[in-house]
Amino acid sequence: MFKIAKIEACAVAIPLKMPIKMSGILIETCDNLIVKVTDTDGNVGWGEASSAPTMTGETVEGLVAATKFMANRLEGTEVTSNDMLVSIIEPLMVSNHSAKSAIDGALHDLIGKHLDKPMYEILGGKNRENAPMFWMIAGSSDELELAKARIDEGYVAFKVKVGMNEPSHDLDRSEKSRKICGDTVHVSADANQGYRPEDAFTFAKGAGKAGLDFFEQPVHGHDIKSMAKCAELCEVPIGADEGIHSIEDIQKHYDHNAAMGGSLKLIKLGSSQGVMEGAKLMQKLSMSVNLAGKTADTSIASAAISHLAVSLPTLEWDASVTNQYLVDDVAKNPIQVINGRIITPDGPGLGIEVDEQKIEQYKRAV
Repeated sequence: MFKIAKIEACAVAIPLKMPIKMSGILIETCDNLIVKVTDTDGNVGWGEASSAPTMTGETVEGLVAATKFMANRLEGTEVTSNDMLVSIIEPLMVSNHSAKSAIDGALHDLIGKHLDKPMYEILGGKNRENAPMFWMIAGSSDELELAKARIDEGYVAFKVKVGMNEPSHDLDRSEKSRKICGDTVHVSADANQGYRPEDAFTFAKGAGKAGLDFFEQPVHGHDIKSMAKCAELCEVPIGADEGIHSIEDIQKHYDHNAAMGGSLKLIKLGSSQGVMEGAKLMQKLSMSVNLAGKTADTSIASAAISHLAVSLPTLEWDASVTNQYLVDDVAKNPIQVINGRIITPDGPGLGIEVDEQKIEQYKRAV
């Protein structure tokens, strides 16, 4: 199909429209890796990955360094199909799945352009026309007013960020969010592994009364025992996020009754194939699937997520693209959310046109 001529990596920093509060973290800018892959005919594919030290252990400096390390070993490789991507990327270095996912995304973009097919067709075609987008209720002073505005715009899914306050306060926020959003939409809570076990148990006991649909990652990702205890105490399903970094992690949570669903991310599983395999296993195990990007991605990563959102075999817990939280984007045709649903581009590859001047504008030193 094509031969890889050059792989380039840089870091960008783009401010958010407003800070987002998560457990132990205040996110004010996205610090992301941008990957550009050029083939021997001069065609270009784009990929992206967010730094997430508390989730993947990768900083933006490490992402750029890892990509450059792998680039030296990938340049000159002949790519014949998307089925081979994991086999050529995964062995290059241990872990570093975020950097690997950005290269994987850029190569999917290139493959789509060569085949003149959107990425979702390369992944096997659509299983749904579009996916509901969940909005984060993330601790700002006007979080409930913002949620009401999103309801008026047609949003049908919301996620309350908890874990940074006392459980009683977060349960109150969750209950108020449910009242604002009404009974016909999804409302979940995500602690991002921020609670101590005792506080997680308290929140789990009250999650059902607060009107939540599920409770995500109450404790540290490795604390399977406390996850299982939360599941035992909670009237609604427990979901895993930071605890899932592989197919084996999904099976482990299921085997220990520690989660009834989970959040799949490209930066955790390292490739579109990894996300698809994770969703297939979760469907087999009757576990609910949430698909998400990191806070926050540009439209490069958001485009890849949008294609997966329509391709996954199951998506009970909705999806999230996060470019809309940024003050600016690096795409001339950014990924859109209309009537609360993610719009997946139909153009070749990712289906977006990258503005390289914007990448230069927001490029940061590493």
